[in-house]
Amino acid sequence: MREAILDAAIDVLGRNPGASLAEVAARAGVGRASLHRHFPARDDLVAAVIRRCMDETDAATAAAVQDAGSARETLLRVLKAVIPLGDRYHFLASLSSTDAEVRARYEADLEWLAGLVDSLKKESVIAPEAPRFWAAANIDAQIWIAWTEVAAGRLAAADAADLALHTLLEGLGKR
Repeated sequence: MREAILDAAIDVLGRNPGASLAEVAARAGVGRASLHRHFPARDDLVAAVIRRCMDETDAATAAAVQDAGSARETLLRVLKAVIPLGDRYHFLASLSSTDAEVRARYEADLEWLAGLVDSLKKESVIAPEAPRFWAAANIDAQIWIAWTEVAAGRLAAADAADLALHTLLEGLGKR
């Protein structure tokens, strides 16, 4: 039942991030009492959705980076693997959670990206003076921007990863 509620939450919140828990329960085919047994508060449900997104993102990233030959290739593979998940999770850009586990995992993800930034610097792909966490935050932001723009219909999903990579490495100058 918990998984059905999470699936319903992703569907309902994906269409309306402000949807009520009653709408989520109705979509899941359960009563509000059943939903509240699994998720006592809205933040509990949002945190569970975010954790699922993180699980899927981590799995996609792990599969994508296997056998990557360079940091640049790793970055492109990560973008190509993670950006398509925006179909399901783009709405998370408008939600937040106070859950300590979610915050810790997000910090760990940023730390992983910062390690990738270090590798990109060693390969002279990005400027050595670029602050480590600024660069990592920009990679993260490009993923969120791609998710949002694809969901809004302003960017083709097939173009998103390459555009994000170009923006990260070349800025918005001419190609």
